[in-house]
Amino acid sequence: MTATRQSGRRQPSTEFANSRATAERERSDQQSRAVRTVARQSRDRHEFVGLLSMLGLDEVPGGSLVLGPMLGGYIRQVAAAVGVPAEATGYEVSDTATAYLGLSQRWPERPEHDLMLVWDERLGWYVGVETVPGEAPVVIAYLGGAAVPVPATVARFVADAVAGRHVHHIRPVLPPADRASLANQMAAIGAEPDRADR
Repeated sequence: MTATRQSGRRQPSTEFANSRATAERERSDQQSRAVRTVARQSRDRHEFVGLLSMLGLDEVPGGSLVLGPMLGGYIRQVAAAVGVPAEATGYEVSDTATAYLGLSQRWPERPEHDLMLVWDERLGWYVGVETVPGEAPVVIAYLGGAAVPVPATVARFVADAVAGRHVHHIRPVLPPADRASLANQMAAIGAEPDRADR
């Protein structure tokens, strides 16, 4: 085992690696702030995409920086179609990209529990029964099909799932999609970037 310090001095390779990691974290933070600022300031999706391109932020590996604001816009559209108020929604882009919409409807088989509409980048949309923290939700139905369907399709799915009509209980296997592609799909159906500072 090689010591990283010799008589109080760091090894140059360790110091270089630490400096590089710090610089990468700072660069990533700066890019995230820039994308959020562009999302807040742009008037529409086309301006948002154009400004990101001019700043060189449209080709960020993994597309996480662009997916966040676009997911926020897409969730707003879906919430409006389903009839969910903005304060009952949330989304996060971290190691996984997910979104949550609290539904006002109840499921007859578990009327004492709330229902939720959830989007996951790997599963797409599903309706589930909220359970106690730490317990897995009970999934009523999966939408299946595309990972980013139009909001009207999601609204029909919710109505059918709550009513017990034409629902898929089999967990879908969606083809892998990179986050930039998901953001582009959201933009293609008219999602405007979220202007919230998250």
